[in-house]
Amino acid sequence: MSNQSFSSDPNVTRELALLRQELAELRAVQAMHQEARDGLEAIEQQLAGIIHSAMDAIIIIDDDHRIVIFNAAAEEIFQCSADEAVGNTLDQFIPLPLRSAHREHIRRFAETGETSRRMGANMEISGLRRNGETFPLEASISQTEQSGKRWLTVILRDISRRKQNEERVSYLGRILDESVNEVYVFDATTLRFIQVNKGARDNIGYSLGELFLMTPLDLKPDVSTDQYLELLSPLRTGEREQVDFRTSHRRKDGTSYPVEVHLQYLQGENRRVFLAIVLDLTERVATERELQEAQRTLSTLLTNLPGMVYRCQNDQDWTMEFISPSCQNLTGFSHEQFVETRQISYGETVMLQEDRQRVWQNVQEALKNRQPFQLSYRIRTAEGAVKWVWEQGCGIFSATGEVVRIEGYVVDITQQRALEDQLRKTERLAELGTLASGMAHEIGTPMNVILGRAELLMRKAPDERTRRGLETIVTQVERITKIMNQLLSFARKRPAERQGVNLEVVMLDVLDVLQERLGKQQIEVVKTVSPQLPKVWADPDHMNQVFLNLILNACQAMSDGGTLSLALHPIDDTVELTVQDSGSGIPEEQLSKIFDPFFSTKAVGEGT
Repeated sequence: MSNQSFSSDPNVTRELALLRQELAELRAVQAMHQEARDGLEAIEQQLAGIIHSAMDAIIIIDDDHRIVIFNAAAEEIFQCSADEAVGNTLDQFIPLPLRSAHREHIRRFAETGETSRRMGANMEISGLRRNGETFPLEASISQTEQSGKRWLTVILRDISRRKQNEERVSYLGRILDESVNEVYVFDATTLRFIQVNKGARDNIGYSLGELFLMTPLDLKPDVSTDQYLELLSPLRTGEREQVDFRTSHRRKDGTSYPVEVHLQYLQGENRRVFLAIVLDLTERVATERELQEAQRTLSTLLTNLPGMVYRCQNDQDWTMEFISPSCQNLTGFSHEQFVETRQISYGETVMLQEDRQRVWQNVQEALKNRQPFQLSYRIRTAEGAVKWVWEQGCGIFSATGEVVRIEGYVVDITQQRALEDQLRKTERLAELGTLASGMAHEIGTPMNVILGRAELLMRKAPDERTRRGLETIVTQVERITKIMNQLLSFARKRPAERQGVNLEVVMLDVLDVLQERLGKQQIEVVKTVSPQLPKVWADPDHMNQVFLNLILNACQAMSDGGTLSLALHPIDDTVELTVQDSGSGIPEEQLSKIFDPFFSTKAVGEGT
């Protein structure tokens, strides 16, 4: 059969046309399949890229729980490479106690036919890193079937940091809620409370629901809206990070209590709030009042003490760091002069020079032995007066044993010393009385004999000069007798025999008796007596003794001669006697004793 006959056959032509059409369709289908394969490969590549670049761990396992895909995030989370993971079961990443339960969970999930599910009772499970560390995971699982095989895809997220943050927030929340201080959080716009801790609720008396409808102004009866907004203003503008102030809070029952408020402005992602930490000052205010009262009492006590309390450095100036205000009563110098300006040195200015070295040595000896010290010494006041003081103190030592400071108390004992001196004088007078009684007997008899003989000789005196000499003997013997009687009277505290006495006559009589001694010592006597001098009411013998003692003292002070001035002047109903000599004078430390009975600085035999 020729080609022409084959091609002209209608049946053949129709068959060929059908074949060509089928071939074209087949080629079209092949092209579609190729395009599908190419698209599938692109999708697979894209999916693989998504899987490996995903932030969450993606693990695909087969029916035998063997890993077929282990992405980069899974490598990081479990600290295991994909090469080590692929082909092994998922059990290696599950803590041993949980593996059986985990396998059972996956088995039941596969049987349900569900396409996906979250895992864990709270959508959390535990994972196991390659180094043995367990950590919390958030997981979901899905399943698919392909070519008769089941594939399970597990998506895991490491929530360790989130759990830590949640625990930290929860811990801080518990701390704030259980804090004894009151913690308030309120909206920056409406000022309504959005959180109030338990400590605040317990103290203020309102429930949380009630507080959610309130603002800080509802708790602060003493603060107006304008005042409170003014307090918040520097926080809103950023001018200040914190505002602190004191006010009072009013409880639900109407009672109030003092508080100290510490306010901060916090700006979160979605909300701006104020945080207020509030301290209940009830106990502190009560303590402050008690402390103020104690300080007031102490201040009053220190101010009214008869002496002074001090704290000073251990130097020879006794540099004061604290001294009670009563120091002014004792020394005449103020607290400021001792402590603040330090114009006055206790050791240099106040303490008498003659006592400084003794005081220093006694204090240092006590400090050396770590013992308290007690001592008496003299001070000179701002007015120039000399006082005796008694001091008791002790050292304050450092941990190494060094003297850091000295603390103590100083009190005026001038009057006490005077009483002690008076007691000693009384005792001396008692002794003197006994002595005088004996002397009156022992001396009185010879004096009477001398007096009798002198009077007898006077009557037989051959001339006037001898008679005057014997008169002097009689006069002096009588004076000795009177002095003995005065001594007995003084010692026995007998009353003096007072009468009107002309002091000029007494003065001239004494000068007459002492004229020989005055002339021998070349002492010039200057007498000044006012006219119409009144008499004084006194014992004449006592006055005679006063003149005699004063003039004799002046003579002893002018052993090389000089001038003795005696003056008598009336002052109202009294007479002033002034005795002045050109001698060496009386030492200052003895001035306070010159009128003490029997006080003398002279050696035995030098007179009164």
